[in-house]
Amino acid sequence: MPKIIEPPPVVEESKDEEEYREEKPLYLYYCLCGQMTLILDCALEKLPLRPKDGARVVDGTKHVYKLNCEQDETTFIRRSEGIEKQYRDKCKKCGLLLFYKHDPTKKIIFVVKGSVVRGLDDGKGLYNQLQGPPKEEEPVKKIMITKLTKNMGKFSSVTVSTIEDEEDEIEEV
Repeated sequence: MPKIIEPPPVVEESKDEEEYREEKPLYLYYCLCGQMTLILDCALEKLPLRPKDGARVVDGTKHVYKLNCEQDETTFIRRSEGIEKQYRDKCKKCGLLLFYKHDPTKKIIFVVKGSVVRGLDDGKGLYNQLQGPPKEEEPVKKIMITKLTKNMGKFSSVTVSTIEDEEDEIEEV
């Protein structure tokens, strides 16, 4: 019986380079009295704006956040579309209205317009503002990751990743 010879599999090679960042920055927001109230994974200005009252909408399914506040009263507001129920949160220190939700079980919060201010992102918060202007910081080190991928059809696929960095920067670590 003759042997059936299959053509060799098609080998595809690809090379991708991307910049590697060690950590994603967190944004700290403070109440007007100086109490830290919100930690967010993106800038508040980039979040959608609610046209009815100018509040910023933080969707917990898309963004990571941590609140530092106390529960306040539940308020009913009459709007043209009907009555809106707000579960409000206030500052622990001064009692200023900061956030509200429509449903306490969902992870969507609204940040009241003008209630929070952005702090410094270095983790020291307001203490750096008391020390004066910040000193010059070191330039950010860029680390490039090169991904080499070999795809050999249904038989196998191999991925090799390498990290490239300048030799001087590697020796410093």
